[in-house]
Amino acid sequence: MDRDNEVDEWMRGRSMRPAAHRGLYLKRRREQGNAVAIETPVSRKRRVIAYALTEAGGQVDHTMISVRHLITRHGYDVVHELTDVHAPYKPSARPGWLEARRLVSTGFADGIAVLNREAVSVRDDEYEEELSWLGDRPALLLLVIHEAAP
Repeated sequence: MDRDNEVDEWMRGRSMRPAAHRGLYLKRRREQGNAVAIETPVSRKRRVIAYALTEAGGQVDHTMISVRHLITRHGYDVVHELTDVHAPYKPSARPGWLEARRLVSTGFADGIAVLNREAVSVRDDEYEEELSWLGDRPALLLLVIHEAAP
């Protein structure tokens, strides 16, 4: 009986991460964070940052149009647009993403919208770390193309 209580206590707060459906797990984790952010009352229209990655010297027009459309479709305001050059850097090493985080942490923005999860990070651990950071605020992370899409 005591052993069962120890296992229950150890498991409480932990989530199962099925390897075969990692995208679904990450999608669920993001949606849970977004639900908490939405439940947090604000006395104004929510403000969201449009963020996109671009190739060196490339354009982000189509991506930004999609991201802005997503924000307005949810009834939120686009408060700022930020970009970074697509590179294999951690999100915390990209100036645009760091600025987005700063704007969220100071309360200037209520979340960030991106085209897909790869705009945050292609690595599951880094993406999950950003989900945790946003969830601690609580702030939204909106994706045009969700994690489980093929």
